[in-house]
Amino acid sequence: MIVIDCSSLVHFLLDHGKTGTAIRERVGRADTLAAPGLLDYEITSAAFGLACSRRGCKPKITEKEALKAITDYQALALDLHPTLVLWQRVRELSNNLSVYDAHYVALAESFGVPLITSDARIERSGATRCTIETFEASST
Repeated sequence: MIVIDCSSLVHFLLDHGKTGTAIRERVGRADTLAAPGLLDYEITSAAFGLACSRRGCKPKITEKEALKAITDYQALALDLHPTLVLWQRVRELSNNLSVYDAHYVALAESFGVPLITSDARIERSGATRCTIETFEASST
């Protein structure tokens, strides 16, 4: 089992380069893929945010790509878990991480499994008690 966060799942679904490929290969080696239930909200926000022009920015993906990403997400064999029961650990972690990130870390810690992320800040926080596998996007 591994826990995957939204940053890595966006690469999994939309990145056809090295980072997306590496994440898909890592996920393919896991027997179970897990995440907090808030992933439903985060992945739709990320997909539609990438497709919509905000603050004068140019969309990074088409609306068709965003819709495909959501459809592909729905088809994943992904175990979503409630994390409110982990609120005390989430609170501790939120001193160094966003509350959103803290939910992913707390879930991985509770299962004693790695967290897959594309957000290097989680690993750099030094606050985690689980293995963090960071897949950073290349700058090219």
